[in-house]
Amino acid sequence: MTRIAGAVFFAALTAAAGCGVGGDDGGTTPPGDDQPPPIDNSEICNASFTISGTFTRDNATPPPTDPETGTPLTGCWPIGTWSFTATVASSMCATAPTVLPTYSFTVARTPAPDGGNDTVQTMTNTTPNMGSLKYHLAMSSNGQGCEGHLEFGSADGTQYWNMQPTLPKDLTATAISGSGDYTLYKNNGWPWQ
Repeated sequence: MTRIAGAVFFAALTAAAGCGVGGDDGGTTPPGDDQPPPIDNSEICNASFTISGTFTRDNATPPPTDPETGTPLTGCWPIGTWSFTATVASSMCATAPTVLPTYSFTVARTPAPDGGNDTVQTMTNTTPNMGSLKYHLAMSSNGQGCEGHLEFGSADGTQYWNMQPTLPKDLTATAISGSGDYTLYKNNGWPWQ
C-alpha cells in the first residue's frame, strides 16, 4: 500500500510541476511591477509642535527613598502639575492646526483601592477650554526623565493632536520641554476608541 501511495504522490507532483511550463503566462514578473498598492491610512497632512512650560512639584508627596542610603531615588517622579504651551514648528497642512492657549494635567499618588500601604498613580486632565475634544492621558519614563502623553481628538476623529511634554529626571527641575504632532485625517483616525 505504501508503494501505491508513493507512486500516486509522485505522479501528482510530476503533473503539478509540469503545469505552466512553456505556457503563455508571460514568464515571471519582476519585483515591484505587480505589488499591491500602499495602504491608505487616510492622512491628509501633518504638523509638528515645540512645547515649553512649567512643572509644579507636589511637595506633600516626595519621591521614595533608597532604604539603604535614605536619599531620594532619582529618575522619573512626575507627581505634580504640568502646564505648558505648544507652538507650531512646521506644517504641511493648507491651514496650520489650532493649538489651545494652554495645556495642563495633574499627576498624583493615591491610596490603592484594596487598602494596604501601596499607592497608585492617577492622572487628571485639567486643560481648560477643550470644547468637544476627546482626550487620552498617559505617562512614561525615558532616558531623559518623565514624558507625558496628552492626546486630543476632534469629536469626529478627523483631527489628532499628540503632545509629549518632557520633564528632566533632575528632581529639582521645573522647566518642561518637548514636542508634539498633529494629523488631519479624511475619516475618523482617533486611536482611542
